Amino acid sequence: MTLYLQTKMSFLHRNKRLWTVLVLLFFVLFRAGAQGNADAVFVPIAKYLYEGDAAKLSAWFFDNVELSIDSNEYVMSRKQAFQMMTSFFEQYVPESFTIDHGASRSIVKCAVGKMVAGGEYFDVFIFVSNRGDGYKIQKLMFQKN
Repeated sequence: MTLYLQTKMSFLHRNKRLWTVLVLLFFVLFRAGAQGNADAVFVPIAKYLYEGDAAKLSAWFFDNVELSIDSNEYVMSRKQAFQMMTSFFEQYVPESFTIDHGASRSIVKCAVGKMVAGGEYFDVFIFVSNRGDGYKIQKLMFQKN
């Protein structure tokens, strides 16, 4: 019995960093889940993602935006991002989009959502920040399930 407990304690001690990360993640998700869709900035963004409206969505982009589609990451101008989103929505016509979680810090907010588009399922991560002229999309990620 003593050896068993020592083995378990040794495992926990070796994986202390993992446990710390898991506990922090739990608290972040709990806080984010409790906040839900409270951030009004995500209401129009979610609407344009659901509608597949690249033009209206790109109006929310900073002049330079990070775009990630299925692990392919790009940093591009608003115009280039508009073109990429237009192509994305042509290939994957949105069928549904919901925001599941949201979190915020002083000038940065993020939301995690789910999208069904073109028969595929995507996790969508939206990061917005305020640089003095209102919130704009800094990073938009689509990860295929």
